[in-house]
Amino acid sequence: MSYQALYRQWRPIDFDEIIGQSHITIPLKNQIQSQSYGHAYIFSGTRGTGKTSTAKIFARAVNCLDNKDGNPCNKCANCLSILEDQFIDVVEMDAASNNSVDDIRELREHIKFAPSRGRYKVYIIDEVHMLSTGAFNALLKTLEEPPEYVLFILATTEMHKIPATILSRCQRFDFKRVSYEQILGRLEHICGQLGIEYDVEALKLIIQKSDGAVRDTLSALDQCLSISDKKLRISEVVEILGVVEKTQILTLVQFIEQNQSEEVLLTVDNILKQGKDLNQFVNSMIEVYRDLLIVSMVKDNHSLLIDASSEYIESLRDLVKSVSPSHFSRALDHLLELSKQLKYAQNKRALFEAVLIRLLYPQTEISYSNLLERVSRLEKRIEEGDFSVKKIGQPQAVQRNYEVPKTQPSQTTKEPSNTIKPEITSQTNHNDIESFIEFTDVEVSIANINEKWHQFIEQASVEKKGIMPMLQGALPYSYNGTKCLVNVSPENKMFLSILNSNANVSALGMMLSRLVKKNIQLEFVSEEVQTNKDSEEEQIKDFFKDYTNVLEIK
Repeated sequence: MSYQALYRQWRPIDFDEIIGQSHITIPLKNQIQSQSYGHAYIFSGTRGTGKTSTAKIFARAVNCLDNKDGNPCNKCANCLSILEDQFIDVVEMDAASNNSVDDIRELREHIKFAPSRGRYKVYIIDEVHMLSTGAFNALLKTLEEPPEYVLFILATTEMHKIPATILSRCQRFDFKRVSYEQILGRLEHICGQLGIEYDVEALKLIIQKSDGAVRDTLSALDQCLSISDKKLRISEVVEILGVVEKTQILTLVQFIEQNQSEEVLLTVDNILKQGKDLNQFVNSMIEVYRDLLIVSMVKDNHSLLIDASSEYIESLRDLVKSVSPSHFSRALDHLLELSKQLKYAQNKRALFEAVLIRLLYPQTEISYSNLLERVSRLEKRIEEGDFSVKKIGQPQAVQRNYEVPKTQPSQTTKEPSNTIKPEITSQTNHNDIESFIEFTDVEVSIANINEKWHQFIEQASVEKKGIMPMLQGALPYSYNGTKCLVNVSPENKMFLSILNSNANVSALGMMLSRLVKKNIQLEFVSEEVQTNKDSEEEQIKDFFKDYTNVLEIK
């Protein structure tokens, strides 16, 4: 006899052998025991979850001559005939290739005849969603009131394409994806029965590619056993399936988080030189980033959401300690979009590497999500007490020199510093600014601050690029002689805690103090400012004070 594929050799022959679908097999067994069958069933679920196998078992069970506990005996004449596809009363129909009205009309003609050998005529229609609209309409009446000896079992992977009129006439059973542990147990059982020596990690790698489909897993196992009949090693699985080990992906992600661009590109080059498929590579990265996002968001019970070994999950925990969840979410967005674009790209590798560069340097992109990620990184550095300037992949910011105007004589014996440092430690208090500023005795008003505000924004755009987007639309509106309140725009209200941090408020206050020649403390708020008419008149009069002999202000 010619060789038979593993998924056919090990197809379940009774309800107890179907794994992961007890919520379906138990009710069906009870119906068979009580002989309270429905006239139509619809089985839905992803590929390889047992829909067709369950339908065949059900067809044998209702026609079995020696039924036991709801399971077919698989030994009587009827069961053996059905197993050998020679039972005329069990009809399997593929709706993908028999989807016309004429096909359904022919089926309706056959239904008129009573079963020849069994108690029931069972019609299994696979991929029923492929039927045309006319075919569904032709099936409708027959499906609603079939002869008492007819049972329909409809199987589909796309339930949303089934008309509601069909669904309402069927008992619906939804098949779930089979869990990681259940598939692993099944593979270990099969390997034990076949006398195969295997690495557990090799089986786990096969399962990762199957996406919860038992048939896909057995097909992949069959393929891997073609190298060696009695041994299964992880190196052979990686080689023949073209998959990328998650440990390699984790190493690549670590290089991305550490901004080691050279190592990232070399790692990608090494993996691709091994002959790995780029689409599979991207899918593996998506899986790893999804796992990282889950570990970063969920404190416990990671194994319930991640089908992987405890060692892999522990590696994920170590990695998420230094990275914010927003980065994982952003990386997933880029990679999911990349997976769509790869199909039409002429140079897939260049497109892939361009996405990796965007992951390495979020500062090169101007978007709300990238800004949030950069802010979260800065906040984490501040919490850890790291106030050093780190501009990864770019030259250090050029320090700007601000010369003191010669018309203003110095009132301090110290020689003022001519450099503003981009970062100030959290221990710097506002009085330390006095050593940098040449003060004046002239009183400063809110109008003076507003006059210098555009210069302040220009300096902030150079020295504080990271928080500059948060200052867009911000305006000073109140000054009491020492503190100036600055109102930020409503859309930037969420960044108030960042703007009012010790490091930022001190640096920005120092910039403004140098411009107006007064020691000014800043405080950022977000509220609707009620403009006072009297204060407006005072500002107008103050602005035109040099023209009082020319203009009459009323």
